[in-house]
Amino acid sequence: MTRKEFASFCREFWYLAPIALLIVAAVVYLMSQARDPMHLLSNYGYHIILLWTFLEGETIVIIAGWLSPHLGLTPWLIALCAFIGSFASDQVMFSLGKYKGPAILRYFPKLEQKMDKAKALFKKYDTALILSFRFIYGVRNITPIMLGISGVSHKKFFFLNFIGAAVWAATFTYGGFFAGLAFQKAMAYFGKGILLILLAVIIGAVGLWYCRTRSNKKAKDSDNP
Repeated sequence: MTRKEFASFCREFWYLAPIALLIVAAVVYLMSQARDPMHLLSNYGYHIILLWTFLEGETIVIIAGWLSPHLGLTPWLIALCAFIGSFASDQVMFSLGKYKGPAILRYFPKLEQKMDKAKALFKKYDTALILSFRFIYGVRNITPIMLGISGVSHKKFFFLNFIGAAVWAATFTYGGFFAGLAFQKAMAYFGKGILLILLAVIIGAVGLWYCRTRSNKKAKDSDNP
């Protein structure tokens, strides 16, 4: 994006500036209160979850659920904060797509060229997408915008987004919580040896992913000399 396009974008979407400033102010305040990570999470855990899930996805929710017994956080309150943050973010993104879709697409010409086909697909599978998109890594922020552009009604998106956000928040919060309890029991039974097993599994998984990535890249290079 050129400087001229960036200036045009800022003029077009000036009303997003207060939200951005509010988020920056919240982050600065939380960081100023930090003595150490555990202190920060114990005292401002719910605020962090609310802010983080507005911006991103499931990572913080799983971690918070896992560590909740040690941080003094209540799982259902973690799920509630995750739900509010995720639901509010998706409603903002959907409204952007609904009312400013053409303006957004102007800054992404490649996406604009594919929009006719995408609209048909999003319209056809809108119910399944609204309920499931936040469970698919890497598409959470763009999907509500695309659904708004494709013409999904506000009422339908609000209702299904409410259900999807609630299921998502509960799934990842309690998934992390019960995984943490299971890990504690495994530690009590197997001792520190379980950490070595987990480390070996992680290293093996990363190694397998790396080898498959290199193999796929080599295959593509050989197909396109």
